[in-house]
Amino acid sequence: KQWYQRRVAITAGMDNAPKTLHRGWVVKQVNSGDTIVLKGRPRGGPPPERNISLAFISAPKLGRRPIGNEEATVDEPYAWDSREYLRKLLVGKEVSFIVEYTIPNSGRECALVYVGTGENSLCVNEQMVKDGWAVTRNNNKQNEEIAKYTMWMVEAQTSGIGLHNEEGKSAAVRNVNWVIEDPRMLFDELKGKPLKAVVESVRDGGTLRLMLVPSMHYITVMLTGIRCPSFKPDGGSEDHADEARYAVETRLLNKDIEILLEGTSGGMGNAKNQNFVGTVVSPGNISLFLLKEGLAKCVDWSMKLLSADPESYRAATRQAKADRKRLWKNFEGPVCTVPKDQKEFSGRVTEIVNGEVLVIKVGNSYKRVTMSSIRQPRPAEGSDSGPPSKALYEVPYLFEAREFLRKRLVGKKVNATVDYVRPAANGYPERVCASIFLGNQNIQEAIVSKGLATVAWHKQDDDERAANYDALLLAQEKAKKNKVGVHNTGEPPIHKVADLAGNAAKSKQFLPFLQRIGRLHANVEYVASGSRIRVYIPRDTCLATFLLSGISCPRAARPSIKGQPATPADPYGDEALEFVKDQIMQREVEIEVESCDKAGNFIGYMFVEDKNMSVELVKEGLAKMHFTAERGKYFDHLSRAEADAKGAQKRVWKDYVETVVEKEETSEISDSNIADSSPKLKDVVVTHIEDCSKLWVQHCADGPALISLMNQMRADLISNPPLAGSFTPRVGLTCAAIFSEDNNWYRAKVVKVHKDSDNVDVLFIDYGNQATVSASSTAPLSPQYSSLPGAASECQLAFIVPPEDEDWKEDSLREVQMLTQTKLVMTVVGKSGTADLVSLSSNGTDIATHLLSNGLVEFEKQRNRNKFGPLMSSYEAAMTEAKKNRRNRFQYGDFTQDDAKEFGYSK
Repeated sequence: KQWYQRRVAITAGMDNAPKTLHRGWVVKQVNSGDTIVLKGRPRGGPPPERNISLAFISAPKLGRRPIGNEEATVDEPYAWDSREYLRKLLVGKEVSFIVEYTIPNSGRECALVYVGTGENSLCVNEQMVKDGWAVTRNNNKQNEEIAKYTMWMVEAQTSGIGLHNEEGKSAAVRNVNWVIEDPRMLFDELKGKPLKAVVESVRDGGTLRLMLVPSMHYITVMLTGIRCPSFKPDGGSEDHADEARYAVETRLLNKDIEILLEGTSGGMGNAKNQNFVGTVVSPGNISLFLLKEGLAKCVDWSMKLLSADPESYRAATRQAKADRKRLWKNFEGPVCTVPKDQKEFSGRVTEIVNGEVLVIKVGNSYKRVTMSSIRQPRPAEGSDSGPPSKALYEVPYLFEAREFLRKRLVGKKVNATVDYVRPAANGYPERVCASIFLGNQNIQEAIVSKGLATVAWHKQDDDERAANYDALLLAQEKAKKNKVGVHNTGEPPIHKVADLAGNAAKSKQFLPFLQRIGRLHANVEYVASGSRIRVYIPRDTCLATFLLSGISCPRAARPSIKGQPATPADPYGDEALEFVKDQIMQREVEIEVESCDKAGNFIGYMFVEDKNMSVELVKEGLAKMHFTAERGKYFDHLSRAEADAKGAQKRVWKDYVETVVEKEETSEISDSNIADSSPKLKDVVVTHIEDCSKLWVQHCADGPALISLMNQMRADLISNPPLAGSFTPRVGLTCAAIFSEDNNWYRAKVVKVHKDSDNVDVLFIDYGNQATVSASSTAPLSPQYSSLPGAASECQLAFIVPPEDEDWKEDSLREVQMLTQTKLVMTVVGKSGTADLVSLSSNGTDIATHLLSNGLVEFEKQRNRNKFGPLMSSYEAAMTEAKKNRRNRFQYGDFTQDDAKEFGYSK
């Protein structure tokens, strides 16, 4: 207590009032180099405050900002430096003080202020004078204490320190920018940079007045993404306004901070609204603290400007709501009807209903999900978009939105997180609203950023919104800036679609064009039953009903429509519907139109990923082959599929029993025209197809030896890898080469060396395919591998001529690919150059006969029919049948008759 007693004794003569030592006060604010604001301990509310002037001393006065009609004033020299010295010394620290005297007119208290305790105690008044940041106040009273202050001031003047430095006086006056004429220009200059500043005052919990240093811009900053309770002009306040302001003042007032400016709230040149929007990044994010303590709420308009993660703000708000803190003390959250174990799920998208609703198959069930917080394009006000089937094409950008989702999601596995559930209302069923993710991509963000959907507006306190709502707002701003989709100011795209369903006259007009094209692309819009499908044909911009040809499919159940009674499903009808929907719903397919029925429905075959849907249904026992299939070119495929289904007793064939008819034994008749009455039959597999008549095969008997050879060769190359540049490929050399699709070594023969590059063309002798590889991907082979002949044999289908037309080449090649996917039986009938002339059979069907009977290839006439005469006769008969039934290449007649001399044809 010695220092206290000494001060009391010295100052006792100056004032007859008793001197009291006040403890436990904290410096809230330093207004100038000689004036501070102290706050006491809070008791049930904001703490008491006292404005204190430092006794016996005076510091330079700071300039004031303009208020009303009053103009701004200028700092006295060193006023800012004096204030900053005192601020850094005291703000936020606990002090003790003794009131020495009170100014009579103003009632202002003047005191000696002490910081620290015991031996570390420091008299602030003395220190300010000693360091030259204040002078002794002239009050016409002299005593020992004032004499000391005068002595210290003289010493500081002699040393030329602080405000006594005459040389730096001209530079010691701030040039303060009190009014920002163009806030936007200043923001563009300072954005993205953490700026140092001093918090001069706190208007409310969410608004700070800052002095940027060293630029000396005086600005008002609203904290980005939040709003705190405010004070009213009449002196009133919203609930918890004092508490929010006190929380911010305690942590930031008069402190050094770093602020990140993120926007402005005032217009250019608007002197009445100079507010900036920003986030305090140092000493910490005060916004998050306010949200966690229930002293602030999130606001959407500025949340989209936030540089930090908006989700952290939302999470803090959710926690405050859960704890019912302050602003949320009466909060009642939405009632969630979704069990916790169903909040997240994954499945495969089977249908895009529209631009915001999709169907996801989860296990064996289907979930109809609405994407959270977005809205698909809507028709303009006052316009009639018609029924939903037409609205898809007539509402601007709705078709583009549906196609964006269809191409990216249908058939893909997605993850869904339920955000909220809208109860049934106004005739609408309950809607499960969720965020949809394809991998790490949020689909809502993707479609909004393309301008193909807009963000739904939610009330400020509505928690039923997407978890990434703020990211959606940013995506929408990006789309608006880029003027894409619905934000484009130009003319929207127009889709004029002809609906042919039920219109026989229109369908017959389109029929010849569709038949002539052959296969064409279509999009499946809807699957009504296993064999009735609604398709959109982009080439002709038309909608049509498409019936699968060549099959009889059980009907699915039909609901009651327009007063008509509901009809139950045929056996396996619903299963056939689900099978087809799973395969083709909203997929891109190919169709071949054969004919049109009386109702205007097209009849033909549909392919998805080269799978014939008629054949697939028959194969799965979900349909039977119709007798009309005998006239079609896929009769053999359907026959084999039905035979397989019958043999496995699948579904519609579950009770099928095969009837065995005993055949009479007949004696084998030898034909003198056949040179080899017992040709060797060999089991082979096709490894490479060049065209419909040229292919490469491996003998099944050589399979195990080839596998062993490959494994041993690769092991040798791994254990003794080839040195780079040690092998120079030359035409005709057998070597090892890497096949790019699986990065494995295979035996190969060099067929060409490129002179202008480091590449070589090689033939993989065990498979027959060729590839271009770099020389560094080849290696020499030891004789034990290079001396063995290749396992692949070059073959050519005997007695047929492949088509020259590119379209028919593609059709015939596809047919051969379909028939050669299993083990084949091969008969060698001759030689043609390096290739064996062969006949190949797949499950008892001769491939050449199949191609000829379907009009895909021609029979090559032979002068000498002594050898393999019956085989050639069967081939010729097959082509004759194709001509008669006008199949494929012969659909317009027998064009081979044009090879007569009068048509100028000669071989």
